[in-house]
Amino acid sequence: MKSIVKKLAIGTLILTIILTAATYLLFRSEIDHMLGGNTEVVDVTQFKTISGDLAITNVSVLSADSQSMRPNQTVLINDDTIVSVDQNLVIPERYHVIDGEGKFLIPGLVDSHVHIKKSKNDFLLYIANGITQIGEMTGMEQHFDYRQDIRNGAIGPGIFIASPKINSLQGIYPTIRSLFEKRHQNFFDTDSVRQAVKKFKLMGYDAIKLSSDIDADIYYAINDEAQKQKIPVIGHLPVGLQLDDLYRSGQSQLGHIDSITHNLLVEFGGVYSKNSQAFLEQVSALADSIAVKFKQNDIALASTVWLHKTIPQQDFNLADFLKSIELEYQNPGWLEGSIVSRGCLPGSNSYENPHNTDPESKLESEIYFQTYNKAIAIITQALVRHDVVITAGTDALGACGMIAGFSLHYELETLHELGLSNAQVLHSATLAPAKWMGTNAGIIESGFRADLVLLNKNPLENISNTRTINSVITKGKYLDRSQLDKILAAVKEANKNSRKVNIDSYLN
Repeated sequence: MKSIVKKLAIGTLILTIILTAATYLLFRSEIDHMLGGNTEVVDVTQFKTISGDLAITNVSVLSADSQSMRPNQTVLINDDTIVSVDQNLVIPERYHVIDGEGKFLIPGLVDSHVHIKKSKNDFLLYIANGITQIGEMTGMEQHFDYRQDIRNGAIGPGIFIASPKINSLQGIYPTIRSLFEKRHQNFFDTDSVRQAVKKFKLMGYDAIKLSSDIDADIYYAINDEAQKQKIPVIGHLPVGLQLDDLYRSGQSQLGHIDSITHNLLVEFGGVYSKNSQAFLEQVSALADSIAVKFKQNDIALASTVWLHKTIPQQDFNLADFLKSIELEYQNPGWLEGSIVSRGCLPGSNSYENPHNTDPESKLESEIYFQTYNKAIAIITQALVRHDVVITAGTDALGACGMIAGFSLHYELETLHELGLSNAQVLHSATLAPAKWMGTNAGIIESGFRADLVLLNKNPLENISNTRTINSVITKGKYLDRSQLDKILAAVKEANKNSRKVNIDSYLN
C-alpha cells in the first residue's frame, strides 16, 4: 500500500512538473508571438547605404528655430557628424555629392513615445519614414542589445530607453505579466521600489517609467529616489492622484497630453450629452493656469493626440479605420494578439465596441468622444501659448492602429489641426525631443549628428510634406528612395509570411 501511495505521489509530482513546464512554454510562446518575436526577420544586408564623406548641395535647410528654410545651402558630413553648413562651399573631391536642388532638408524626425517589442523589422519602418530617433517607453534588457547593434552600424534609429513600466497591481494576471513579460514590474512597498530605481539606473536605462496603477506613497518614493539618482521620471499620472500631486512630485514628463483631460474629466464627474458644454467651459477656464504650472515645474509632455482622434473610429467603424492605415506593415503578432493579450483586429481590438448599437447609447458615446477630443485641443493650445515643451509621440505598438514609423506623420498632421503652426510641429518632432532626450541632434548645424531627411516638398507650407521623403541620412549613412522602397517591400513580405490571420479584407 505504501509503495502505491509513493508511486502516486511521484507520478503526481512528475505530472505537475510537466504541466508547469508546458504552461510556462505556452505563455512564453504566446508572449513572444504578441511581441513580434516570431515574425520573420528581414535580411538587412540587401540594403545599400553610402557613408563616409557626404555633401548635399543647393538644398533648402530648415533653420534652427524651425521658422524658415535657408535656400541654396551646402551641407558637408563626415562620418556621422555635420561639419559645415553654408552657401558656396568648396567640396573636396573625396565627397559623395547628393543633389539637393529643389529639395528641403530637415533634421531626422523623432517619435518620443514608442514601444519596440521584439521585432527588429520595426526599426526599418522608422528609418523608411524619416524617423532617426525614438523613445522606448517600456524598456526590456534586449533593447540595450538593439541599441548597441545600431550604434555598431545596423540600420535603425537612435533609442532612448525608459525602464520597465512600474506598477502596484495585485492579482494573478499582473503577477504573471510581471513574471513572464518583464516589461511591467510590480512593487508594493517603498523600500523595494527605491532599490528598483537604483537598479534601473545602474543597468543603463535613461528614465524611470510610471504606469497609471501606482500607490501614492510608491509614486512619491520613486520620484524622490530618482532625484537622488539623477534620473528623470516619466510616464503616467497614477489613478487617484491630482495634477497638484504631479506639480510637486519632481516628475519631469507626462506621457500623454490627454492625461490632463482625463484628470479634469474625473474631477468633473464624467461627461454626458447634458453636461458636455459645461465641461468644455471648465477646461477652458483652467487650461492656461494648468499650462503655467507645467511651465513653472519644467514638465514636458509627449503628445499622442492622433491616437485619441482614432478611438471613436475604432469604436464605431473598425473595419474602415483599418483600411485607412498602412496595416500591412503592422507587426503580425501585435495585430493578431494572443491568449495573453488582445490584438487589433475586429473581435479582439480593445477600442471596439460592437455592442454599442442602441441609438441613444451610440449618441452618448459620440458626444463623449467629441467632447474629450475638443478638450484635448483646448489644453494643447494653452500648452503652446505658454511655451510648454511638447514632444511628438504616437504610442506606436503600444496602442492599436499606431504603426511604427507611419503613425508619426498622422501625429504631426493632428498637432497642426489642434492649432500648432507647421514650424511648431516640426520643432516638436526634431529639436524639442532631441533636447529632452539629451541627444546631439535635432538641428542642422556644424557639430551635430548627421540625422537628416531630404524632402521633395516644403513641410513649412504643408506639414503633410514630411511624407515626401526623397532620402534619409541616419548617423551619416545615406539611403536613397530606392533603398527605402526596398525596405518597405521587405518588411511587408516578412509580415505576410509570418501571419496566422488573413487580413486581405482590411487592405486597400
